[in-house]
Amino acid sequence: MLMEESTIPNIPNEVINYVEEQHARHRELTKQKKSLKKCIKKVQGMLKMIEGRNDGLPCTIAAGNIYQQCTVQELRLNLTAKLTIYVGKFVKVHRKLLGIHWDLSQDYETICENANSIDLVN
Repeated sequence: MLMEESTIPNIPNEVINYVEEQHARHRELTKQKKSLKKCIKKVQGMLKMIEGRNDGLPCTIAAGNIYQQCTVQELRLNLTAKLTIYVGKFVKVHRKLLGIHWDLSQDYETICENANSIDLVN
């Protein structure tokens, strides 16, 4: 459990479970964001390697045991498209994380206000 029940006995289990689920979702999205950032850096590195090269030059792409021949221009276009996709996914994940941060912040304020109002009544 995220919080000890003895510390805050007035909070219902449903609320605690919700907060724990949000934290788990936050961890998962953080992993996705980190993975996407790694992919973005990798593609940027590849684009940097072919920077300044003639578009018509042939090049070989290797992935595992598969090799493919193409031109620098084709490779640049494919890498740019891949980078665009990764950046789009990165932005979506980042926005979801910001939403979770906002929700948790608001939920925490509400929990504290409710706990304080219950303490004042007792």
